[in-house]
Amino acid sequence: QEMKKIFFLLAVGLVMLNISKNALAERDWEYWSRYSFDMPITKEISYVIKPEWRMRDDMSYRYLFKLEQAINFKLGNYFEIAPYYVWQENKTAKGLDRSNLSYLDLTGKIPLKEFFDMKIIDRLRWQYNYDKGLTTWRNSTRLTKSFKVGKFELSPFIEDEIFYDTKLDKLNENWASVGLSFALNKNSNIGVSYLLDTKKKGNDWAYANVLVTSFSLKF
Repeated sequence: QEMKKIFFLLAVGLVMLNISKNALAERDWEYWSRYSFDMPITKEISYVIKPEWRMRDDMSYRYLFKLEQAINFKLGNYFEIAPYYVWQENKTAKGLDRSNLSYLDLTGKIPLKEFFDMKIIDRLRWQYNYDKGLTTWRNSTRLTKSFKVGKFELSPFIEDEIFYDTKLDKLNENWASVGLSFALNKNSNIGVSYLLDTKKKGNDWAYANVLVTSFSLKF
């Protein structure tokens, strides 16, 4: 019965990701490596640091590194707020493009007891790039379900994130992903997912297939 639920979730995710006919066209495969380290300050407040590396050209060329740092505040069981400082370095045809950014995250976690005992995690993000004077609004929604397999915990998920560029006054990017996270113990977690990055290029859309791996650790 539990395996049927896992297959159901993954099937739904694959259907969502295949809505676009161009899902495997135009851009190559990328690889994104994400890490997260969470260090408690109090029971409700923690310091979070998240380094990330990205590779393109069929995972052969590292083109981006960013380091996110935040103070995360837990407000009850279902809501969190986190201001971030972000340093980012992007390799372009013109050279290194370095940026200083701020995020402000508002995250709600909603249990769905009547629907396979699943959970929705919705994060609204205000993002500001100081070097480009650019404000971007982002919203990600993740649907996930946790299962016990022996002493371990598996969590398949589907997720979608939209990007709204205030300078262009339009949606200009979307991330749709399906994946699986695996709790090694109560403090550490690894994950793997497929992400379809859809990005606006002039009047057209370009697509990239992305393999994402993650590792998170809570001290």
